[in-house]
Amino acid sequence: MTMESEDSAPSVWERLLTDFPASVEEWSRCINRWNRWEEEHLLVEHPSPEDIARHLKFIKRLMFFGQLCALVATHPDYGDARTAEMVTSSQEVLRNKLRMFHQPMGDDETEKILAEVFPAS
Repeated sequence: MTMESEDSAPSVWERLLTDFPASVEEWSRCINRWNRWEEEHLLVEHPSPEDIARHLKFIKRLMFFGQLCALVATHPDYGDARTAEMVTSSQEVLRNKLRMFHQPMGDDETEKILAEVFPAS
C-alpha cells in the first residue's frame, strides 16, 4: 500500500464530493422509508418497548450520519446549496421524529397549548 502524494489530495477530495450528494439523497430516502415502519410499529395503541428502543437507536444513527453530512455540506470548499438544504431539512425531520416519539408532551403542556389555541369564549 502506498501513500498518496500531496498532489493527489485534491483528486481524493473531488472523488469523495462526487459521491456525496448521492449518499445524502440515499440517507434522506431512508428517513422517508422509515415512516412506513413507524406507522406499523409505533403509531399503534400500545407500541412495544422493543420497537420504541429500536426506533430510538435507528433515529440516533441517522442523526449521527446527518451531523457528518452537515460537516461536509457546510465546508467552504463544497458549495452545493441543494445538498446542504437537503441535509438541513432531513436533520429537522429527524429532530421532529425524536421529539414526537421519544419526548412527547405532558398533559399540562397539552392543556396549555389547547387553551391558547382554543380560548374559552
